[in-house]
Amino acid sequence: MPTLVSTSGHPAAQQADYWRHLISSAFGPFHLQPAGRGPFAARLVCRTLGAVEAGEVRAPAHAVRRSPRQIARDTRECYKLGLVLRGSCVLRQNDRQVRVGAGDVVFYDLTRPVEINFDAHHIFTVVIPHWAVPLSVDRLAALGGTLLTERARTGRLVTSLLSAIAEDGGTADEPYAHHLGGAIVELVTGAASEWLGTAPAPSPDAAEMLRAIVDWIEARLHDPALSPAAIAEAHHISVRQLYRVFQPKGTTVARYVRSRRLEHCRRELRDPFLATQRIGAIAGRWGLPDAAAFSRAFRAAYGVTPSAYRAAATGIDRSD
Repeated sequence: MPTLVSTSGHPAAQQADYWRHLISSAFGPFHLQPAGRGPFAARLVCRTLGAVEAGEVRAPAHAVRRSPRQIARDTRECYKLGLVLRGSCVLRQNDRQVRVGAGDVVFYDLTRPVEINFDAHHIFTVVIPHWAVPLSVDRLAALGGTLLTERARTGRLVTSLLSAIAEDGGTADEPYAHHLGGAIVELVTGAASEWLGTAPAPSPDAAEMLRAIVDWIEARLHDPALSPAAIAEAHHISVRQLYRVFQPKGTTVARYVRSRRLEHCRRELRDPFLATQRIGAIAGRWGLPDAAAFSRAFRAAYGVTPSAYRAAATGIDRSD
């Protein structure tokens, strides 16, 4: 079910700071500078589509910047796409500057510094983990700061699909949402391959093995004993072979498992229907039984403590 967060319930003088906190929680740490003084009326609707996180953003003019220091303290390794529905922005990444107007889809990498200057806008965003795209992370990094629709015919299909999902407004919940996420990843992979015009994706056998392992891990995140050795043994391969399967995706097995657990915890912490549950119980349910270690990992990933994140996302301040 989509999650709506908004600055409307906060005093005008605090709205820009609250929005900075929201986007940093959703997309990783960012600096934010409003274009002017006064109220900052903005809203974000988040949806989970399998491995993909989608968001519909409406906000006034402002600038954001993601610095190397902020990137260093963020454990997530993701690509991001933005489909501009209204307004425009100027994005800078990889010594490249691009103006993004209505109907354009821009691609950038959240593990690299980026600056974006927004006019008042309505944008549909998609965040895709590195591991989900079966292309070299190093090669895709070079694509950061480009319009997928500029040269790739497949890019127009990406635009069409994202536009349709944005228009859907959140009615496509499970069990169908993960199919939409898979379709987005497939089209983005095709558009990126066409744009780069090169090297093929990993062999079908290797890609299928990764998908099988990822599905297996996802079903067992609750198990605190989940480890690279256990994963390798279950799939009748060596730990070294397991690392090799994950290597082209730009992350390690342990980091992937940790990031998936933290993401599940983050989703449940922002769910007002779970506000009566203890934070420790939520963390334990996702294989993180050590409360102190969980709090440190969560803060390193999202820049705030679990309790502060829950209070900001739900308006419910509950000590555990």
